[in-house]
Amino acid sequence: MKITGVAALEFRRTLDGRSYNPATRWNERRAPLIALYTDESSVGLGEAWSKPAEIALVLDCLAHACHGFVGRDIDDPALLAGVLDRGPRDVPNWVAPATASAVEMALWDLRAKHAGQPLWRMLGTGGLTDHGAVSVYASGGLYRDGSDVSDLAREMERYLADGFTAVKMKIGALPPKDDLARVAAVRAAIGANATLWLDAVNQLSPVEAITVCRALASAGAEAIQAPVPNEEIDTMAIIQRDVLPVIAAESEHMHAHFAALLKSRAVGCLQFCLGLCGGYAGAARLTGMAAAHGVPSTPQCNSTAIMQAASLQFGAAQRNVATVEFHRFHDHLAPLLPVCMRTVSAGKVTLDATPGIGIATVEVGPQPCGGEIAVHAQFGAQS
Repeated sequence: MKITGVAALEFRRTLDGRSYNPATRWNERRAPLIALYTDESSVGLGEAWSKPAEIALVLDCLAHACHGFVGRDIDDPALLAGVLDRGPRDVPNWVAPATASAVEMALWDLRAKHAGQPLWRMLGTGGLTDHGAVSVYASGGLYRDGSDVSDLAREMERYLADGFTAVKMKIGALPPKDDLARVAAVRAAIGANATLWLDAVNQLSPVEAITVCRALASAGAEAIQAPVPNEEIDTMAIIQRDVLPVIAAESEHMHAHFAALLKSRAVGCLQFCLGLCGGYAGAARLTGMAAAHGVPSTPQCNSTAIMQAASLQFGAAQRNVATVEFHRFHDHLAPLLPVCMRTVSAGKVTLDATPGIGIATVEVGPQPCGGEIAVHAQFGAQS
């Protein structure tokens, strides 16, 4: 199967600016996407992780890399190497890996479509090739102007009514006593049987983090994601050992950092983003590393339906994946997801046998998907 065209796409959606986490107020959401077209009329889709203010760097890297794709076979091993080699030189070190991750995802989508198999079956390991079930948790609980703890509690109750058995909420943007009140309200609303994770977005002070996490645990939290900056491995190790299971590190791309987290016993669940860590192959290496240390893993996802579908496919394929983030705020382009991916029952999504990622394509035109996607660059013919 040969590549006949490439579209590097920018997703952009304007938000109302009322919702925020400890690090970002969400006035808009942007994401870099890629579509690879082939001589078999298939389209392979991928998405890259990016920092909100630096998405243009990834789009430029995609534009540089994609010039050499047309006419190449999808199994050409030089394709990914070319992405890393042809990108701009004066950019942060995460840009090329994010770009390569998106391309790797799109290539696997094409391979699975060519084979007539769903990705979860193509990627399957450990005997999980006979079903497509994957555990998920509802990710939300952002801060929102004009809302109070009762609104937050109702939000989390709604996720349970939607079929989830585990939820995650944000902390770290308010004084600890106020965040404790939010956590306690959510625990009271969801009951003792539902799982409650927290996400501090790396914003807790290392000096106070251990004390704050003890209080959060007493209020009903069962795990905390990114409690402190990623480099504070020793602090995370103490929290993990003495207070709460730690989930990290979604914004990392260096596999050596994940190895350091595991070696230091600083995480109870290893978290990574398929759009940053090397796509499906990189994620498989990381979940294998985690399994070797007796630690489960979890894909992070807070972007569009493409990343959500990719994360669900990977989670259904890998025995060591404990659960997959299913974002309820960053649910952009959700109508592109097939019905099976939008249906949660008893905390699980069961994927069907649709070949590839489960999404046929994204339209490229003046106003595709309600005007939420714009073409950033195109190379070759779309066929």
